[in-house]
Amino acid sequence: MLLSLLTVGSGVALGTGATVSDFSQKTVEARSASDTKSKILKQARTKLERHFSKGTYRINLKARWIPSRLLQQSPKQILAVQVDGKIRKYTNFTVFYTQRNRRKNVQIQLKVEAERKLPVVTDRLRKGAKIEEGQLVYQWVTISQNSQSYITSKEELLGKTLRRTLLSGQPIKKSYISRDLIIRAGDQVQVFIEREGIQIQVSAEARENGAKGDRISVYSNETRKKYEGEVLRPGVIQWKSTL
Repeated sequence: MLLSLLTVGSGVALGTGATVSDFSQKTVEARSASDTKSKILKQARTKLERHFSKGTYRINLKARWIPSRLLQQSPKQILAVQVDGKIRKYTNFTVFYTQRNRRKNVQIQLKVEAERKLPVVTDRLRKGAKIEEGQLVYQWVTISQNSQSYITSKEELLGKTLRRTLLSGQPIKKSYISRDLIIRAGDQVQVFIEREGIQIQVSAEARENGAKGDRISVYSNETRKKYEGEVLRPGVIQWKSTL
């Protein structure tokens, strides 16, 4: 079907009444909305970068939900963007803007993708293998917000023994490597027991190996009892329970 072209004022009608000027206006509005969205994302990224170490992280943001009434505002009307609450995969932000000389705000939600430069293994390494210099390389890795569980330095990994098999390109969490044992089964230890504000100290023998922070079982000939305690330092256990 041929569309009849009719001149209407300064625009050209396209069959159903839409004019070229109508389409031009929509194009301008779409461009303005895109510019407004870009400004919001830029300001949100600036805010997030304050929560991450510069040069160590890369932040990528995507709009999950932005009200249309906000995108209808011009970029000049956007005043500030602030983070609401904790940073999550889907994070809430408040956008402050002006409309008819009045300051307003509205909540939006953005998808936050963070990358961190971490040491990863270059080849598949089996459980029980010791990590060597040539088996590690730094790469950008997409991470969750709980990034503290990853080891960030090669030096921390060299010579460590793996507690699980790793695939090529996989970053290494603290739980993936064996920790330095400071108490071994058979060692003589001092157990600090505190009850009702009174602290006593008894001698005991470790029944298990333990690194700092581990809970291990010990046996005391003095009291003829078995205890579970937390390893504080070499030779020292903090009582947790009587077994």
